[in-house]
Amino acid sequence: MDSQDNNGVAADFDYEAIEGVLADADCDASAAEIQAFFCGMLAGGLKSQDKSWRTALVDMVNEGQSFSDEAWDLLTLLFQWTAGQMAEHDSLAPVLLPDDSYPAIDQLEGLVDWSQGFLLGFGLQTGNQSIDNSEVKESLTDLAEICRLELEAEENEETQEALMTLVEHVKVAVQIIHWEMVAKNTHTSAAQTADSPTLH
Repeated sequence: MDSQDNNGVAADFDYEAIEGVLADADCDASAAEIQAFFCGMLAGGLKSQDKSWRTALVDMVNEGQSFSDEAWDLLTLLFQWTAGQMAEHDSLAPVLLPDDSYPAIDQLEGLVDWSQGFLLGFGLQTGNQSIDNSEVKESLTDLAEICRLELEAEENEETQEALMTLVEHVKVAVQIIHWEMVAKNTHTSAAQTADSPTLH
């Protein structure tokens, strides 16, 4: 599934359609929260081939209730897409949110849900691991502050601009966290391997 546009958004994943599948599966979590949960686990070190996200999603996001086959198929595609995009270090982090066809208040609520989902997934994946990196700590603090935003938004151009700024800020924060926690080490190891002389 080719699901990338220029802004790191899941272009081929219809937000409303995902919400419908989740509702049919009696899941109270939003599409934004679930996709963010995936991002958080991946930024905390989850390997893309690791299937533990399935159990974590049921236990932590869906109150122990499993999903329908249709929902699992969609969630698996969404996880695979998210993992693929997180691995693209030259682009901003993938963020699935209600677009500007939704009321501003719904967009803001989606952004708050997304930030909460990311922090939940990241915290679950890292556990009691001490985070000493100042850039990571600052980015996590920024996301926590978004979680505490009041859900009030007027329908005007100024609000849309503010929302766009917040979304970009979230993408950058997540990209920083993933780079510092996961990708930098992977790139360093790959560079060292490439520089190592071949023995014959």
